[in-house]
Amino acid sequence: MKLSLITSAIAAALLAQAAAAESLNYTLEAPVVSVDPVVRTVTDRIPHRTCRDEVVRVERRGGHRSHTPQILGAVIGGTAAGALGDNTGHQGVLAAAGALLGASIGRDASYRRNTRAEYVTEERCEVDYELRDREVITGYRVGYRYDGNIYYTRTSDRPGDTIRLHVAVEPATRS
Repeated sequence: MKLSLITSAIAAALLAQAAAAESLNYTLEAPVVSVDPVVRTVTDRIPHRTCRDEVVRVERRGGHRSHTPQILGAVIGGTAAGALGDNTGHQGVLAAAGALLGASIGRDASYRRNTRAEYVTEERCEVDYELRDREVITGYRVGYRYDGNIYYTRTSDRPGDTIRLHVAVEPATRS
C-alpha cells in the first residue's frame, strides 16, 4: 500500500511537470509609454421656454337675453306667411314655416345685439431647443512596452506608470 501511494505521488509530480512544459502562465508589470483618451461627442438638447404677451380679441355674450325677438319674429313670420298663402289652402303649413323662420331671424338678431368684443392680453409660450455638443471620454488607448516591442490596448480607466499583463506561453503546433 505504501508503494502504491509513493508511485501515485511520483506520477502526479511527473504529470504536473509535463503540463508546465506544455504552457506557461504568469503576470508581470509592463511600463506604459503612451496614454491617449478615446473621446466621443454627445449632443444635448437643452429646452428654453420663450413667452410673449399677445393682444387677443374675445367676444362676450352678456347680460340678460330676452325671448322677445324670437316671439316677435315668429308672429311677424307666421302672419306674413299666412297672408301669402291665403288662397292656396296650405295656410297652416306656411304660417308654421314662416313662424319658425321669423323666430330664427329674431334669435340671430338678438345674439348680434348682445355680443360685445373685448381685447385682452394673454401670455403665449413656446419651447425651443438648443443643441449643445460636449466631449465624453469613453476610455484610453494605452501603449506599453513588452519584450522590446510596443503594444496597444484599450482600457476603461486611465492607467498609472505600469500596466499588469497576463502572459500565456504555449508551444506552437506543427502544421
